[in-house]
Amino acid sequence: MLLRLIVLLIFMSPVVLATLWFSDNAGTVQVEWLGWHVDTNIPVLLGILLAVFMLFSGLTRLSALVADLPAKLGKSRQARGREKGMLALLAALDAAESGDVGDGRRLGAEAARLLDSPELAARLDRLIPRPAAPPAATLRPEPAKGRLFAKKPPAPPVVEREPPPPVKAAPPPAPVAVVETPGAPADPSAEDAAAFAAKLRDGEWAAAQACIDATLSAGRLSPALAARWRVVVLQGQACLDSQDDPARSLRLAREALAADPGFLPAALHVLRQEVSEGRRSEAEAVLAAVWRSAPARILLETCAPLWREDDAESRLKRLEALAEWAPHDPEGHLAAGEAAVAAAKWGVARRHLMAALKIAPDALGCRLMAEIEDKEPGGAERAEIWRRREREAAAAPTWVCEACGATSGSWAPYCSACGAGAAIQWTRPAHKPENPPTPASVPPSAEAPPAPAEPRVSRIQAESKIEKL
Repeated sequence: MLLRLIVLLIFMSPVVLATLWFSDNAGTVQVEWLGWHVDTNIPVLLGILLAVFMLFSGLTRLSALVADLPAKLGKSRQARGREKGMLALLAALDAAESGDVGDGRRLGAEAARLLDSPELAARLDRLIPRPAAPPAATLRPEPAKGRLFAKKPPAPPVVEREPPPPVKAAPPPAPVAVVETPGAPADPSAEDAAAFAAKLRDGEWAAAQACIDATLSAGRLSPALAARWRVVVLQGQACLDSQDDPARSLRLAREALAADPGFLPAALHVLRQEVSEGRRSEAEAVLAAVWRSAPARILLETCAPLWREDDAESRLKRLEALAEWAPHDPEGHLAAGEAAVAAAKWGVARRHLMAALKIAPDALGCRLMAEIEDKEPGGAERAEIWRRREREAAAAPTWVCEACGATSGSWAPYCSACGAGAAIQWTRPAHKPENPPTPASVPPSAEAPPAPAEPRVSRIQAESKIEKL
């Protein structure tokens, strides 16, 4: 303390001496500027200069604080995001431990998004696998909105997943199989399917649900198919109410998606609503949750407006993470390859496109490979091989009726061509020729039958040339 007092006196002594000297020798100062005339003395002038200096120093410090404010706010937001991510991760582990696999996977995807960690998403995908047969277990219980962190009692799943007691009770195995088959048939009868389709065409949703319950209780419908019919009814209602009551439409689509996380029409309905309202984080969470069970290119097309302002590197990184989440499906590799071509990453594009083409031949993958070969010196011949393979590749996925094979531009609860209910799926059509909604407008000669021998020989020759190169 004494040392500080001594140092203060040492530094204050010149100031005191200067003040005393200026008080004895005040002097005068005259300032004339633009017609103004000011008479003062040296101490007052020095005081004014000191005040101006302190004012500018304060303004400088204030501007520095304002400039650092966005960075501090960004760090605070990142800290809050990490905190939310850790809470979501703990909730995912808690839900998985309690047996609620669906909520565990959803919360795990949310945690990986908040923490910006694709490795965490892959690890949680391995730790919380998708249940083998979720429709029968998750069909009739109460909605899953209010039980995110609730411990689910393990008794009901065990009871529902043990239907073999009647099989054990019957002594001979073969008769038991014969008795068990009519109780849960693989396909419903033509009368039941026609009655259900009629309810869908008439928009009688309550009657359609009652038809499902009656057919299921009578033992003429399997639980898995009943679950699929129920989500079709929910999504049909959502499509009907999309114009009159958007809030109810979105709620019904979310219920359908909760009942079947891989139901693509419900996922597209929810994504379009989130994208139209600009909720990017919610839309990306839905995409991450659906992509693992039902990867489809149409999901990325729906979310494309969210990433319009991103650069090519950011889009490539995001699509590579999606490809890692579903490594055995070609859709993610094709999307990552297309983004890599846009970013001029030829090696990355070639790796993803070859991985996709090994899984399934695709016209888009062949076209992108031809573009890559055109960039290489002396790659004109290889590019022509890929273009030939593009012409021979199967048609792109679209909405196809699995009953009659007709294609349509959008999903519907029933097929407009044959009237079959719950039959429209997102898949590749069986035939590559165009199949417009009005077949009468297309002449018979427009359908070109597939050449039996020549495309196969050319494909083998192309593959052998590529292997040599």
